[in-house]
Amino acid sequence: MTKRERPTTLATDELYYTLNRLSRSMNRAVDDIAWRHGITLAEFNVLLVLAEGVPLSSAQLARRAFVTPQSSHQVVSGLVTRELVATVQHPTDGRVKLACLTDAGWDMLDVVRDGMRAMQNRALAVLPDAEREHLREALAALAETLLGGWFGDNEAAAAAVGRPARGTLARTPDARPIPSPIDRKNLT
Repeated sequence: MTKRERPTTLATDELYYTLNRLSRSMNRAVDDIAWRHGITLAEFNVLLVLAEGVPLSSAQLARRAFVTPQSSHQVVSGLVTRELVATVQHPTDGRVKLACLTDAGWDMLDVVRDGMRAMQNRALAVLPDAEREHLREALAALAETLLGGWFGDNEAAAAAVGRPARGTLARTPDARPIPSPIDRKNLT
């Protein structure tokens, strides 16, 4: 059997590949920034989502913070133990607890977000000013259009519902030990 000649292409020619590369790079950078302040990337994502000011359940946080429901529960429990997050009873469902930021959680978020924004600004500095805002708008439009990955294809979305889960999108808990307060002072 003869192998048919096929034209070769670069992986970087695909938007998917380039966006995935960007996402992984940004996650790694923010993971390092968060770790220096004693939290994991998953914990930072939960704090970031809770900063919208709406108390959320662990299930809601799992979807919004890109972790599994089990990881979300672990992350929220750890944040509660460290008094970065508090929980309150759901107003109509006594079985559900909702998470919200404490003052210490807001303070932690502010510090890590400052580092994240500095990293983002360094990344955006390579673009002319006019393209920076357009990039944010274009990425937001793509994310909104793709939603769950099916971009309006209801048949594909329905078929995916029965598909088995394939792992988590974030590592939780973090494989690296969180630095002690003394170590954190030496990292900043």
